[in-house]
Amino acid sequence: MRYAFCLIFLLIWGDALANSELQDFSMGDAINIAGRQRMLSQRITQSYILQGIQPGTEKHQQVFERSMNEFERNLKQLAAFEAAAPVRSTLSLVQKEWQAFSAIARQPVNKFTAAELFKLSNSLLPAAHTYVMRLQALAKHSSAELVNVSGRQRMLSQRIAKNYVAQFWGVAGNDGTRLLYEDLAEFEQMLGFLMESPLNTPEITRNLLKTQGHLSYASRGFDGEMQMSEARQIHVVTGTTDIMLRNMNVITGQYAQLLNAVEVAAR
Repeated sequence: MRYAFCLIFLLIWGDALANSELQDFSMGDAINIAGRQRMLSQRITQSYILQGIQPGTEKHQQVFERSMNEFERNLKQLAAFEAAAPVRSTLSLVQKEWQAFSAIARQPVNKFTAAELFKLSNSLLPAAHTYVMRLQALAKHSSAELVNVSGRQRMLSQRIAKNYVAQFWGVAGNDGTRLLYEDLAEFEQMLGFLMESPLNTPEITRNLLKTQGHLSYASRGFDGEMQMSEARQIHVVTGTTDIMLRNMNVITGQYAQLLNAVEVAAR
């Protein structure tokens, strides 16, 4: 009897906690998390390819599994966000693309599946991006654009690395080099856009300047200015883009807080 009562209590408490989390989930949080889906589509593909280039490296498998699980978890959280109900059909498109993508991602790594996943990552990404843009339109505030753009920078950091390792392993097709340098140019351009925002706090500006320095360092590796082995260059490129990812993740969270503060003030 006591066990049954405890079980019922835990179930009720768990539901209450979940409902409380959803109530605290704001539009700024939604844009932030939906933006992470863009990044995860690229990070998953990068870590999948790295498992082929450096088989047996535990880190690549760990990053892959964590990223796959987070994408699934984020989808469920976004689907339950009632404030985004008007754009739920757009999220359905993301879910459809994810099903095809994850089916390939769960297959053993080889060059054929890696090339297929590379293609599918370029289909999942625009679907996820469209959903972020719909959320931004719902938010109706300039800080929402900053959350979106900074979140896209997270994605670009990982797409830069994905395109690099895909080109290295020969699974990017004929456009690998072009896509890589287009992403580097876009990252630099959007970093300049963020640095000019009048909404930036001193802390946000400091974090943006850090990211600018890391971009400069990564670019030297792509341009062949650093003399090193191929294995070392992969380590430097993926390590530096991961630091860029972490910096932009912090910045995106800071912009999301600005948007959340606007929402609270408007209530």
